[in-house]
Amino acid sequence: MTSENPPPGGPRTPEDWLHAAGEAATFFTCLPLGQRAPRFRVADILPAWPVVGLAIGVAGGIDLAVARWLGAAPWLAAVVGLLTGVVLTAALHEDGLADTADAFGASGVDRARRLEILRDSRIGTYGALALVFSLLLRLAALAQVAVVAGTGPALLALGAAHAVSRAAMVWPILCTMPARADGLGASLGRPAAGSIGWTLVIGGGIAFVALLGVSALAAIAAPPLALALAAGMTTMARARIGGYTGDTLGATQQVVEIAVLVLVALCVGGGG
Repeated sequence: MTSENPPPGGPRTPEDWLHAAGEAATFFTCLPLGQRAPRFRVADILPAWPVVGLAIGVAGGIDLAVARWLGAAPWLAAVVGLLTGVVLTAALHEDGLADTADAFGASGVDRARRLEILRDSRIGTYGALALVFSLLLRLAALAQVAVVAGTGPALLALGAAHAVSRAAMVWPILCTMPARADGLGASLGRPAAGSIGWTLVIGGGIAFVALLGVSALAAIAAPPLALALAAGMTTMARARIGGYTGDTLGATQQVVEIAVLVLVALCVGGGG
């Protein structure tokens, strides 16, 4: 999707938006969708990001529900649901989280060295720990929702978390610049403010509506929580590397997804 450089200009017609959704799905997943050459810049199809996130989350929720129907315990079903998302995205965001943790966790190094670490495919201690805790927190939260509230709310929670976390990824793009002139972050292009706004509204709206079926408190709290965490990740990235990269955007998605699932688990309670 980043091999060509389409001219600026976002989708206008329903057919354009359908094509844009396919491009976003190609960008975020490893599905063989058979997309033609990209028609739009990535920066011009940002509002499709939370919609694709919703689809990924719902796919994971459906697999979780099927696992429960087949007799799997909540923890096992939660593993199946999370695994679906990881497989569909080829661990794209998990890779970003691990690289970001290694780069930002390194002490006594300068900006240039942190950028080198971000490009290093090897996983260090911080990266490994970040992946372990990411998976454990999501697994525990999702299993708790499935036990206390049921399979349907767990599916809704996954859909909401995936949607709003993809929307949160656009905040760093709005508030700062790419940390380097090349790479995935720089290739996205500069979006229009309206595109950013619509992305946040769509992602927050999806999360709000989905979580109303689980917990009113979670529905109200999830969108501002996602935005606050995205702002925090943006500030941290600006301080350490001077902007964002594709890896830090992926880390932002992971942090928000984890937080939303934990929020929902806390709101539904522990079931005694």
